[in-house]
Amino acid sequence: MTNDSIKHDGKIVEVSEGKAIAEIIVSEACGTCQAKGLCRTNGKKINVEVSLSNDQNITIGDEVQVAFTPQLALSSVLLAYVLPLIIMFATMFGIIAATNNQDAGCLIALAVLPIYYTILYAMRNKLRRKFKFSVYKH
Repeated sequence: MTNDSIKHDGKIVEVSEGKAIAEIIVSEACGTCQAKGLCRTNGKKINVEVSLSNDQNITIGDEVQVAFTPQLALSSVLLAYVLPLIIMFATMFGIIAATNNQDAGCLIALAVLPIYYTILYAMRNKLRRKFKFSVYKH
């Protein structure tokens, strides 16, 4: 585990061949955050699938640290939020420029989002290979 990794404490809730499900609680940075009263992730439990190497002896109930790199976090934000926003605005402005119809531009731009997220969902297995979390026992 490198020093620049983002780490969360968790607990193993499921183990199968070569992978495990770790339950992490997102709350480490909430104490000093000014928006903690509005945030819905404070204390939220999230299940994360992690890959296990052959030499890791992980069992259900083990206290672990789940780690990932900042580049992984940035890539996931880009795929989930930034890229769809860019596609939506590009579609909207392109349709408005081509047809001079703002209603059609807005509706088609909104229709592009479910298509994008459906494609993203269809590529989940390929993305799962790229977005790997590491797990380490305490």
